[in-house]
Amino acid sequence: MENILAIGLIVLVALNTYASYRCYRDSISSLGQRLAQITFIWVVPVIGAVLALRLIRNEPEKGAGIYPSGKTTGEDYVNSLDRQGGGDGSPY
Repeated sequence: MENILAIGLIVLVALNTYASYRCYRDSISSLGQRLAQITFIWVVPVIGAVLALRLIRNEPEKGAGIYPSGKTTGEDYVNSLDRQGGGDGSPY
């Protein structure tokens, strides 16, 4: 029985440590958010760790930093007058 409790405690500490590490490495959250999440993990051990791991956002995909090479003609832009048919009040 003592062995089961010891193993459970080790698993709990490992889970909390992993969740704390993931929260600490989350570059999207502010420092205050990260500290609050880590505090929640250790105050509410199992539920806090599982919830924090579920809420941690993945890193955003890094773009190439280059705009598409195709030139746009501006035809994609539609203003409200074009939708109403020219601005004279008629739908056509």
